[in-house]
Amino acid sequence: MAIQLDLETSNFGIPFTGAYFRIVSATVSRQRNSIFGVMMDVIGYATVPNDDTKDIDFKRYLAPIDEVESQKGVEFLAKCYQWVMAQPDMLGSVAV
Repeated sequence: MAIQLDLETSNFGIPFTGAYFRIVSATVSRQRNSIFGVMMDVIGYATVPNDDTKDIDFKRYLAPIDEVESQKGVEFLAKCYQWVMAQPDMLGSVAV
């Protein structure tokens, strides 16, 4: 699973067409009043990465677990990807 998005700017100050994003962690934690949240760390690369590829972008998202679980998908991680793709800074992204 991954997300592809054209970046208008990056940590390097230049655009990247077809940047490749992966969720590298999705952590569920209990907040106050028995509310659960999901913290997702997403890293962007200029191309499909290998072990030596340097990242060009990093995003951290916090979401109520019910918002994530309401997304389309069978697996929890697939639902996380759907939720991330719906965020304002990821509009126009596609699943790859």
